[in-house]
Amino acid sequence: MNASDPGRPEDDAAASLRRALRATAGELAPPPYPAERVRRLGRRRVRTRRALVAVPAAVAAVLAAAIALPQWPGGEGRPAADSAGGEALGPRATPSPAPAQPATPSARPWPSVRTVGAGEPVEIGRGQVLTLGADQVCHRDTTEPGGGVEDTCKSVSDGNQAVGSVSIQSSGALLRPLYIGPGRAARMTVEVDGEVLRAQVLTLEGNPGYAVGYAWGSGVSFDGPTPKVRVSDAEGGLLAEFP
Repeated sequence: MNASDPGRPEDDAAASLRRALRATAGELAPPPYPAERVRRLGRRRVRTRRALVAVPAAVAAVLAAAIALPQWPGGEGRPAADSAGGEALGPRATPSPAPAQPATPSARPWPSVRTVGAGEPVEIGRGQVLTLGADQVCHRDTTEPGGGVEDTCKSVSDGNQAVGSVSIQSSGALLRPLYIGPGRAARMTVEVDGEVLRAQVLTLEGNPGYAVGYAWGSGVSFDGPTPKVRVSDAEGGLLAEFP
């Protein structure tokens, strides 16, 4: 309601309405001011605002730490704690494989010298037979037609081979070194094309003055490299070599 014009007299109706409004308003008392509730609401709003500000900061810190972590195979970050419950503080060192140790060649024993009887046929494999006599060594190939009835013999006493020397005969893959001289031959080797073969040594009882050996290899050809032969005693002392 607009205020009355001070220049005009107030009529009875307006005066009566004014009195009624004042009487009604005088009976209405305002409630006490809720100061404590207002303070609680204020503190709650402050905490909420701080939390809203802190959460993005914490998320940013976590993301920054994740980016700073070293990347592991498979896209993983820092490895998990070990089985003992301790935290893994850094990358685990992958144990490097131990360096391969060179294989140590086995100490292969030399074939034992075989003592045979004079005139005794000795089968040496693949159908081959050797026979040692007092003055000759004979070889037979039983795979030939007729069973190989003919022997190929070499004299050990006609002087065609010097005393204290070694020669070699070849029959296909069969290599037969022959040593004539003093001493007891115990070791014979034949080297062909860089391959060193250990021959089995045959001898007679007593002191026959010679020994023969045999080994299986790739054979010797006329236009191939010259085989190398060495004969030693049981102590490794050199008795003869060829060439």
